[in-house]
Amino acid sequence: GDYCEITVAEDRRSLFFAVGDVAGKGVAASLLMTHLSAILRSLLSLQLPLAELMVRANRLFCESTLSEHYATLVCGRATGEGVELCNAGHCPPLLLRRSGMERLPPSGLPLGMFCGGEYAVTKAAIADGESLVLYTDGITETQDPDGSVFGEDGLMDSLRRLFGDNAEAIAQGVVRDVALFRGGGRAADDVTVLVVRRTTC
Repeated sequence: GDYCEITVAEDRRSLFFAVGDVAGKGVAASLLMTHLSAILRSLLSLQLPLAELMVRANRLFCESTLSEHYATLVCGRATGEGVELCNAGHCPPLLLRRSGMERLPPSGLPLGMFCGGEYAVTKAAIADGESLVLYTDGITETQDPDGSVFGEDGLMDSLRRLFGDNAEAIAQGVVRDVALFRGGGRAADDVTVLVVRRTTC
């Protein structure tokens, strides 16, 4: 049921990215997320402002699914000036800065809950070597053999240690830390992490 999307604009001046999670598990959740992915891909071709894209995605998802179906989603667009984010009830993205960690809270309700939902845009500048981290609750809700959860604090601790690494190494490091915390137990949920890192060529 997890969703991850990365799309480079045709002019290569911007990067669209998204991470989401649908209610439920198994085949039904996978089908719902496939449906949401198709909606987003069709809307991306229209080159809409981020807030309008989310409003339309919410309405289409709401009108085409049952009332008990919903999805959390955070999506963004990165350019040379920084990033724009819309968060529909998803886990708060984390800005990994040289000066510390910054938490970006949701700006709207999950998709599919109310057809008339609106979504505010959060803008953030990212300096060279800094990263934006998106993830699903499969990361923060992972439990160790004693039943303790990895949590947002565990994720932040992992990210602080990985700050100097590239985007791929940061993502792999988080997944590795989560697996070590789980202590060999079976994962109870999908684990997804996406790192958007600014580097100067």
